[in-house]
Amino acid sequence: MLQIILLLLPGVVSEQWGVIYPPSICAARGSNVTVNCRFIYPHDYDIKQVRWCSMTSSYGKCYIQPYVYDSEANDNQNNFQYIGDKTSDCSLLISNINQSHSGEYKFRFITDKKDGRWTGDPGASISVHDLRVSMWRSRANGSTIPGDSLNLTCTLNCSGNLAEVQWFKNGDPIQQSEPVLTFSRITAKDSGNYSCSLKNFKTTLSEEFTIYIEDVAGSPTVLIIVVSLFSLVFITAAVMLIRRRKAKTQRKPTEEREEAQDSLYSTPQKTAYTNLPETKAEQQEDEVEYSSVNIKPKETLQMSAYTEKQDESTIYSTVMNG
Repeated sequence: MLQIILLLLPGVVSEQWGVIYPPSICAARGSNVTVNCRFIYPHDYDIKQVRWCSMTSSYGKCYIQPYVYDSEANDNQNNFQYIGDKTSDCSLLISNINQSHSGEYKFRFITDKKDGRWTGDPGASISVHDLRVSMWRSRANGSTIPGDSLNLTCTLNCSGNLAEVQWFKNGDPIQQSEPVLTFSRITAKDSGNYSCSLKNFKTTLSEEFTIYIEDVAGSPTVLIIVVSLFSLVFITAAVMLIRRRKAKTQRKPTEEREEAQDSLYSTPQKTAYTNLPETKAEQQEDEVEYSSVNIKPKETLQMSAYTEKQDESTIYSTVMNG
């Protein structure tokens, strides 16, 4: 700015020749870069032709081709557009800039007079770099764990802080335009792939930076403990079920043997009286059992003795008569 002010002072710049370039330009790959430029010459000259050339393909005072721009040519490179004029503005726009565009550029103008030609030397310096994501965290050593403070910064190797950027997580935009993405207490949900680009320039997208925060609740140690507990419960339940089935199997033959013994010692008479009250049936059963072993009454004995006596008399009479 100081140079421009001096050039505008009357009586100082009227008879001077020169080109005023900007300071060194640091550009993000994929962005559009404007090389702001001013040129001066004596007031009695008229500009007829302007040129821009790259010192990576040309040399010296930009006398000969190739040029990145020539106002008298129709085959200028698509990436380079002259946005100045033929009075004082010599600005150049470079679209979708990449690393091959890094280097020094010079502006040359030609007036209507034979001695009125000028090349600004040294030229404008441009360096092109990829955006990248760098990380700062509260703990210097070890892996990042839940609760840590962490900052992600979108930077260029050759410049200071960027003005506005666009952040992405796993390819999706995040509502954040500051060049620093802050996590005051990071969690497992913040894990992902982060990248950044210049605002409204997706072509400047950086490489992804991966953050992985281990979920404590889902860590392998906890998972092993949970699986072990479930396995223990399952085994315990299976053992108890097997023991119950075994005990039930052992009781069943015992019950069958007891039922068989009960059937063996039961009597038909008891079955015949099942419709009677239990006490009466039991009494009749006792009487039947008793009758089978009952001694004959006295009258029966007497009849037997009488019969025997008759038999003896018959035998005796038979002997006597014989």
